[in-house]
Amino acid sequence: MRRYTISIDGSDHEVDVEEVTANTFRVQIAGKSVDVRLRDHQDLAQAMITPEVEVGRGVVATAAPSALPHQAAPQPAIGTPGPGASPHPAAPAGGGAASGVNTLTAPMPGVVLSISAQPGQSVKRGDALLVLEAMKMKNELRATRDGIIASIPAEVGAQVKFGDELVVFE
Repeated sequence: MRRYTISIDGSDHEVDVEEVTANTFRVQIAGKSVDVRLRDHQDLAQAMITPEVEVGRGVVATAAPSALPHQAAPQPAIGTPGPGASPHPAAPAGGGAASGVNTLTAPMPGVVLSISAQPGQSVKRGDALLVLEAMKMKNELRATRDGIIASIPAEVGAQVKFGDELVVFE
């Protein structure tokens, strides 16, 4: 279980998050426990986020958008897209961090186990590109957009850090 202290409009709140499955979490907010399903995530530096916790068909909590500090650990967006967001997710579940439109970066430190794409290959959003092992778990990273792969700076067996460039698109 992880405990986060978040500040909303100057007021601090503690949020406990327990991972039930790979994309299902039990979240305790203000003494109320809710089950949350992660439908999409992006790890973007300086991202504007609007967290929304969805229980069944109703939205339980929504916070005003806030900027993530540059050095803050990445947090997945939970729930439905925020106001003005595209109804189509920007990255499929299991995808990596996107530091720019043309790159896929490591969403966490780990070791590259396999690479299933190659330079010059045309890929569709959601296609598997590589497998990153982190904390004894295999994480399949997928293309965040349609495109042609320009290069793959990552190598099988390489140790990567959060934010390291893994795949470059044309």
